[in-house]
Amino acid sequence: MPRSHVAKETLIDSVAHNLFLVLPVFRKRLLHMDVIQREFNVPLSHVQVMAMLQDNGSMNVSEISHKLGIAKPNLTPLIDRLIADGFVERKRDDSDRRMVNVSICPSGTERLREIREKMRLLVGEWASDLSTTQLRAVDESLRTINEVMGSTLLKAQD
Repeated sequence: MPRSHVAKETLIDSVAHNLFLVLPVFRKRLLHMDVIQREFNVPLSHVQVMAMLQDNGSMNVSEISHKLGIAKPNLTPLIDRLIADGFVERKRDDSDRRMVNVSICPSGTERLREIREKMRLLVGEWASDLSTTQLRAVDESLRTINEVMGSTLLKAQD
């Protein structure tokens, strides 16, 4: 086996091992999704959809499905729930009446602001034990993961 292949396999083993170790840390210490879900009664998938709509503007279900990696059949009831909660709405596209877009409503924007503020406070609590250098390293690592895995997710779905 070529040396570069062995090195890559070793890195793959290390990534798999580290993912196994970091998942509980993400769930409990970094994200505090149990706190968010309990306090706001909004699942992470709903928060992700609202954040995507706020950050990107109106999108159709296919675009949301593609970007979040959620199958369209699973996304439709999620969007229906967000509509029932008054957080998003469906609108016909003015330029193509066949297309239906989903947009965040003012109440969704407000709820998302509250959730993001709570997450900021929770991150601030655990980050208080970190130096600026460590916090910068966490931020850069998360940015890199998002860049690498975000593009990998999109390629896998194409």
